[in-house]
Amino acid sequence: MRQRDHRPHGPAYWDRPLSFEQVREHRNMTCGLYGVCLEVVVRRRWPSFTCRPCSLWHGPERAGGEGPGQVLFMPLAVRS
Repeated sequence: MRQRDHRPHGPAYWDRPLSFEQVREHRNMTCGLYGVCLEVVVRRRWPSFTCRPCSLWHGPERAGGEGPGQVLFMPLAVRS
């Protein structure tokens, strides 16, 4: 059987709060799923989280907002 090489979507537990300087290296705030991930973290009462293991992670070098998560911001089609 062939193994799939992919990472799951979503936040990863981080055991201590991030400093302001660390946020850019651990979070993808331009991702369209960022708000959903924040809700997950709050409901689970995690002290902090990181986006780095997520398959949508782009890192601080590419913070332009592109990516599959941006689909959530597209307007929905309205039927008349």
